Amino acid sequence: MISKSIFKWSTLLTFMPKIEQASYATGSLARLIRAKLGFAVNRKLIRFAGIQRSGNHALINWIIAQESSKTCFINGVYPGINPWEKNWGISYPNFPYWPRQRDQAGALVSKDLMICSYENRTLETISNDQKELAKYIGRSRETYNTLILRDPYNTFASYLKFNKPITQDFIELWKTYAREFLGITNFMTSPKVVINFNAWFSDQVYRHELAKNLGLTFTDRGLSEVSHHGGGSSFDGQRFRGEPKKMNVLTRFHYYLNNPEFQAIFDSDSELRHLSEQIFGPPPMPVSRVS
Repeated sequence: MISKSIFKWSTLLTFMPKIEQASYATGSLARLIRAKLGFAVNRKLIRFAGIQRSGNHALINWIIAQESSKTCFINGVYPGINPWEKNWGISYPNFPYWPRQRDQAGALVSKDLMICSYENRTLETISNDQKELAKYIGRSRETYNTLILRDPYNTFASYLKFNKPITQDFIELWKTYAREFLGITNFMTSPKVVINFNAWFSDQVYRHELAKNLGLTFTDRGLSEVSHHGGGSSFDGQRFRGEPKKMNVLTRFHYYLNNPEFQAIFDSDSELRHLSEQIFGPPPMPVSRVS
């Protein structure tokens, strides 16, 4: 009797992978049919437009932590290209298993929260990618188009600290994001949510309102997380993981106040200064500035 039981279990274990594969194939086919009929695959999609060194990943970590729902985060999406094939990295927070291979095969695995982050891309190309993206990840019941902006003083300071040059193209890109933030342009479709990184970092009331605007349950979890993406902070790396308030995120630019290259950026561009002041107010200067 024992030998027969062992035989039954060993036979079952032999066929388990095949049964599982058949179950996946059936489920994938059903989802593909539903997608073709126009049904949603994901509950919520947040498309994230941001400039590098603007706190994108800190904010995305916070969004993911609010509800701890089954999430897929695709970092560094290339507009017009299959995001499963070309990206800067994929993670599955709060997922019970790792479905990347199935996603890459076009299985359209359902997600509670899908986040696609575009960095240093023009707003026009990001906007135009919305319909193309749905072909690869499936439709979502809710879609939010978000834009994050950090003030140019600290953004550019972080860039310089990261040994990246501040080109004129980069300055112009920041200004196009600022115009979209202010509603001077409207490349991004509704519902559009603009995010002031400085206010998000410093103001809990602002974070509560942002969670509401994104249809999230506000918990404020994840605020202390310093992302490993991009090496963490340009100035501190991940040294203050769990203690971000010690990072002086809003006064990074003080380090470059006597740097001629940094000064020249703002001295020669009155529009840049004006856009920044409209969104962030005057930059917080040190009590005594050496000239």
